[in-house]
Amino acid sequence: MTDVILRKAVLSDIEEIARIEEVSIAHPWSEDELRDLVESDRKTAIVACVDDKIAGYIGASFLLDEAEIGNICVTPGLRGKGIGKKLLKALIEEMKNHDVEKIFLEVESTNTAAINLYEGEGFESYNTRKDYYGLRRDAVLYRLFIKS
Repeated sequence: MTDVILRKAVLSDIEEIARIEEVSIAHPWSEDELRDLVESDRKTAIVACVDDKIAGYIGASFLLDEAEIGNICVTPGLRGKGIGKKLLKALIEEMKNHDVEKIFLEVESTNTAAINLYEGEGFESYNTRKDYYGLRRDAVLYRLFIKS
């Protein structure tokens, strides 16, 4: 794998982001939702590019001093290579620039790769939503306190 280049997502990225979501998560966002993520002043999306192709992305919304990560997806063939970690770190840095002090997210309790990523970056679990994703599929709520 060559170098990973991170940049802000642009409208022309939406189709590729949607494709990555479709193969990564059970309920992918619509192209309209992704368009809003890219265009809104209170949302952001960062893409990771490998060999001039989008390999993954992270999206979040923010208001006042809080942000919420919506999705983070990496192309299946490139998982486990640190791309998700780079995306998460870049998002945290961007949120500092927006004076965000707390970042929240939720993750399915069985998604150990994501849980390891979040906990490795200092996120702490603070609650669980029982059966949120279906029977015996809990959502674990995480938060990270950051300093600008």
